[in-house]
Amino acid sequence: MKPDTPVVVDVRAIDVGYFSIKLSLGRKLVGDSSTIATALFPSLAPRLPAGLTPQSALHGKPDGCVVAVEDVNYFVGRDAILYSSGREPREVLADYSQTDKYLALMRGALHYIFKDAQAKSELVIRHLVLGLPLNTFGENRDKLAQRAMGEHLLPDPVHPGAHRRITVERASVIVQPQGALVSYAANHTKTFQDGWVLVVDPGGGTLDWYVARGRLPNWQRSGAYPKSMLACAYAVADKIDATWRDNFEIIERIDKAIRENAPSFKTGGQTYELSNFATGIEAVLKESTDKMVAKLGSLDNLDTILFTGGGAKVYHDFFSKRYPKLAPIMAMDDDPVFANVKGFHVAGEIMSMPVRA
Repeated sequence: MKPDTPVVVDVRAIDVGYFSIKLSLGRKLVGDSSTIATALFPSLAPRLPAGLTPQSALHGKPDGCVVAVEDVNYFVGRDAILYSSGREPREVLADYSQTDKYLALMRGALHYIFKDAQAKSELVIRHLVLGLPLNTFGENRDKLAQRAMGEHLLPDPVHPGAHRRITVERASVIVQPQGALVSYAANHTKTFQDGWVLVVDPGGGTLDWYVARGRLPNWQRSGAYPKSMLACAYAVADKIDATWRDNFEIIERIDKAIRENAPSFKTGGQTYELSNFATGIEAVLKESTDKMVAKLGSLDNLDTILFTGGGAKVYHDFFSKRYPKLAPIMAMDDDPVFANVKGFHVAGEIMSMPVRA
């Protein structure tokens, strides 16, 4: 294959979150079955010093890439922490998908898609699917689709001044918990033949919930609230040292301890018992779930409650205690971390099917 011959892939998906970026890498054959391959990296996009060239930043081959947004270079990828200042504030913004950081992170995901496709200088993605929380979906769906479509140039790590080109021919945006429903339904067809399904999707920045009858959504009962796992971690940090809010690694450690129901977390040589902060964490869980239940109205007609997302187990356990009579219809997603992006990918495949007369 000539170096300048574009590599073409059909469908790919990207889920840009506040804690991590998830992406699909196409279908791979595992044994006798086809599975959607996935990857992730942290939601860090530190700016590079003005005098540091992309080639210098990539010296030593750190895992990631340099991306340029509005003439500012960012390092994005699994080793982004190496370029972090130690203070990486993360605010839950309604226009997050329109920020420079979001675009840098999305292009970082495109870098890994480019690399997996073994492209040399140019990659064409026929259809890219992304997701948004329900509370920002209506306002930002078309804007994000337009932002994703077209040409994306990444500095070539080997040849100074040259670029690798990624072209997105078509972009679609769906609500994030809808991706989890599509993914779960693909493996549990009997569950979704009929009946009401509630998908509870606690991510980093927002708690999303999505109501559907079978696969048809009820938008009036669906919604989102801008407090979830990140707010839980902040509730702990604020009790110890409020400046920790901007320390990516410490917040990650707190979040991991909460999600895994660990007895403690350690930082700076000190061990902190998580039980000492249970009241603050539960206050966030109660606030967000109360908002969800108020929008849902009655819970009595639900047939399945599916918990997905990075905070799935935390919210599943909390909801089970508050509504024990609903425990028989509660289910944990098989792959809560990657459920959304896998669902995006499946949705892209469905949308890309040729229309039959």
